[in-house]
Amino acid sequence: MIFFKEQQRFNQWWIWGLLGMTNLIILLNFGHAYYEQLLLGNPWGDKPMPGTGLILSSLFAFTVLIVVNALIFGTSLETKIDKNHIQYRFFPYVRRWKKVDRTDLKEAYVRKYSPISEFGGWGYRALLRDSNKALNIKGNMGLQLVFKNDKRLLLGTQKPDQLKEVMKKFMNLANPADHG
Repeated sequence: MIFFKEQQRFNQWWIWGLLGMTNLIILLNFGHAYYEQLLLGNPWGDKPMPGTGLILSSLFAFTVLIVVNALIFGTSLETKIDKNHIQYRFFPYVRRWKKVDRTDLKEAYVRKYSPISEFGGWGYRALLRDSNKALNIKGNMGLQLVFKNDKRLLLGTQKPDQLKEVMKKFMNLANPADHG
């Protein structure tokens, strides 16, 4: 039985805007170059490349644009919690579900955090010693997992209140003798 399920995507307006502007600038730049050099026959730029070079470089640039757009908008953080496990994946970077057994945890709680000062931003964030990781898409609330070996993992959430209730139940199941 699943107690909690959440899927998040990068859908912030400013990401759409920044990516849209970048795409537009690149497309307009290559469009102008094609028009000038291939249609009008005027060499484009201070050191113009041959027409085939312009075509190949634009194909490369468009391929990179497609890949970057697909990575950003195809990325999702998924979290599932049942009575024994917390499962997560950060697709497409972590494709298979990672499973955390409740018995491997020292603590698990929902907390407010600072994505930039604590982890350097959003996304798949691992600090140098790899003992403190974060997987987050947006916002500043997350599920903090503290393992028995003192490693930490923070999973971002947009449902902190619902997750707090689920974690009370989840952690009580971890130590039934301690809770009645």
